[in-house]
Amino acid sequence: MIRMMTKAITLSSLVLLLMGCEKNITKTVKTDGIPPEIRLSAQTLVLNAGSAGNNVLNISWSKADFGFKAAISYALELTNSRNTFSSAVSVNAGANLQHTYLGSQLNELAIGLGIAAGSSGSIDVRIKAQLSDQEFIYSPVAKLNVTTYRVDFPALLVRGGNSWVTPSVRTKGFVLTSPDYNGKYEGYIYLPNADGWGGDGLKLQEESTGVQYGWGGTQTTMTAGAAGNLWFSPAPNYMKVNADVNAGTVNFTPVRFFISGNHNNWSTSATPMTYNANTKQWIATNVSFTAGNVFVFTSNGNYDISYKVNNDGKIVYAGPPTWAGNNIPVPGTGTFTVTLDVSGGNGNYSYSIQ
Repeated sequence: MIRMMTKAITLSSLVLLLMGCEKNITKTVKTDGIPPEIRLSAQTLVLNAGSAGNNVLNISWSKADFGFKAAISYALELTNSRNTFSSAVSVNAGANLQHTYLGSQLNELAIGLGIAAGSSGSIDVRIKAQLSDQEFIYSPVAKLNVTTYRVDFPALLVRGGNSWVTPSVRTKGFVLTSPDYNGKYEGYIYLPNADGWGGDGLKLQEESTGVQYGWGGTQTTMTAGAAGNLWFSPAPNYMKVNADVNAGTVNFTPVRFFISGNHNNWSTSATPMTYNANTKQWIATNVSFTAGNVFVFTSNGNYDISYKVNNDGKIVYAGPPTWAGNNIPVPGTGTFTVTLDVSGGNGNYSYSIQ
């Protein structure tokens, strides 16, 4: 009986103690939150080269309220109005409550979202207010109507390392371009092995910002502002280079081009092309065609890096995974000089038959 009374008294004491402490506890209760309200400085914009360097759009928003004080981070999300936000471009704004676009930046963004250069379209904009990966709310969607303009594709300029010097401006043969405005660049460059080390050091520089990408720790990674050069080998060699500034990757493949068609029973080695370092073009002379022949530009003995033409007659990549394009028709019967020019960066490739 005494033992039971002792337990009862102890339990009562604990209850009283907890009740006394409860007065000093500040309860935190999460609500669904009040989302930010988004404001665009303009709802319709006609962009042009004259406004490329001007601030053309300010996107601002009010603070979100989750019902308690907390550090909130914001991200701007933009997508083509034809699409969902699952394919949106996201811009981290941190704790800021606004983001401003230059004309050139907004033009690149819009084209990258699928509004073709020289056309009009609509962009949906929203703000994501976030406490954590699991706790966030979205603003209502704002709509921006924009007309884009035609410009040179965004470029990464090739900067030679050590004694290998390259031009200080965009020049064919020393440029990678991004026709989809998505941070993925491609081009062809010739590495001369100027220092005789079996490879060539270089950096890739964003034309629009001046940011340079160097050694990222491995031969296929790159880092903005890195002191070390990228290193491609073997050299001397002609290289196809793909660089992704968002993923921090860079890949290169030594390439030699051939002409493969029914004139040579589709051989991938019988009709080699020769690289002209002065014109930065690949040339095959004295090629005998018969009216009705067709051909493909192939490389390295296979079709993995190959080029055909689209329905408009423009040269297009024909390798995996899409295997796109049509075989290239010849103008008639005779002996021809065939030229392939891939020196201007992706989206600017061309050919001729003379």
